[in-house]
Amino acid sequence: MLKLKSLLISLSVVFLCGFTMYDVSLQPKEERLLQNTLPQSKDNLWERLFQSKVSLDPKKHTYSIEYTPYIKLLENKNITISGFIFPLESSETFKHFLLSRRTPTCNFCPPGEPNEIIEVFTDKPIKWDENIVKISGILNFTSDENLGVFFQIKNATLTP
Repeated sequence: MLKLKSLLISLSVVFLCGFTMYDVSLQPKEERLLQNTLPQSKDNLWERLFQSKVSLDPKKHTYSIEYTPYIKLLENKNITISGFIFPLESSETFKHFLLSRRTPTCNFCPPGEPNEIIEVFTDKPIKWDENIVKISGILNFTSDENLGVFFQIKNATLTP
């Protein structure tokens, strides 16, 4: 129960920090320009995910997404994608984290937009790595409109 509470608090802080009250891009332009100078995954699947349209309802402070037809075809399929690990727990190993296209720069702010982040669940604990990693697993969609998390990979493994 404590882990769940910790996770919910972490996710709330992460997403409130970066995605509130912004227009079309949902991320401050200055922050995006700076992030563009840092390393990021060049995996083509990120480009496909990014084409899904994310919207913010400013009155309800909730998010929605329109998946592209290509992305819909990937639901419940095994995929492999590279990105940066964004830990959700302060431990040496973990089984639940975010994978991001962009380099994480702040422990409390998301490293991109909601369609540039995937929630990952592994069967075996993994260690944090600051470099780009490859993750394989089953892609699922989630509709947590409050957190702005729309993609999940379950049964994930690190791929060499």
